Amino acid sequence: MKRFIVPLWKMVLITATGTLGSVTLGLLLHGSGVFDPAGVSFAFVAFGLTGSFIFSFYHVYGLSNSVTAAVSTGVVQFVIASNWMPMLNAGIWSFGVNLPAVWLAFLFERKLASLRWARFMAVGAVYGAVFVLLTLIVGLAHDYADIPSEVFQENFVDGLLIGLGMGLGVQLGEANIDSLRPAP
Repeated sequence: MKRFIVPLWKMVLITATGTLGSVTLGLLLHGSGVFDPAGVSFAFVAFGLTGSFIFSFYHVYGLSNSVTAAVSTGVVQFVIASNWMPMLNAGIWSFGVNLPAVWLAFLFERKLASLRWARFMAVGAVYGAVFVLLTLIVGLAHDYADIPSEVFQENFVDGLLIGLGMGLGVQLGEANIDSLRPAP
C-alpha cells in the first residue's frame, strides 16, 4: 500500500502546487476569467494543470511514463477543447503544449538541476516561445495573411506567465515533498 500512496502523494503535491502557481499569475493578469472554460485565459488553468501533472509524472515515474501522461492529457484536452474551438486549433494547442512539457520536465530534473531556484525561469521562457510558435502554426494552418504583433506579444506573455507560475509551483512542491510526507 505504501508503494502506491507515497508516489501518489508526491504527484498530488507537485501537480497542486504547479497548478496553483499558474492560476495565481493568471488571476493577477486576467482576473476570475481564468475559470471560464470558453475563455482564452482558461489556458492558465488547463495548461498549468496538465503541465504540472506531466512534471510530477516525470519526477515520480521517469521519462517513458511522462510521455504517456503527456499524450493522455493532450487527448483529454483535445476532446474537451474541440467543443468550443476548431478541431485543428484544439489539436495544435493540446499536443503542442503538452508534448514539449516532457522535454522541459527532463531539462528541469536533469540538466537544470544545478540552477536550483532559477529553473522556473527556463520553463517560463520555453512556454512563452512555444505559445508564440503555436500562434504562428495556427495562423499558417488557417492561411491568415497578417497576424498582428500584439497577438504574438499577448500569447508570449501568457505562455511566459503560465510557465513561470507552474515552474515555481513545481519547484516549491518538489522542495517540500519530504517535509510534508504523510505519516507512515
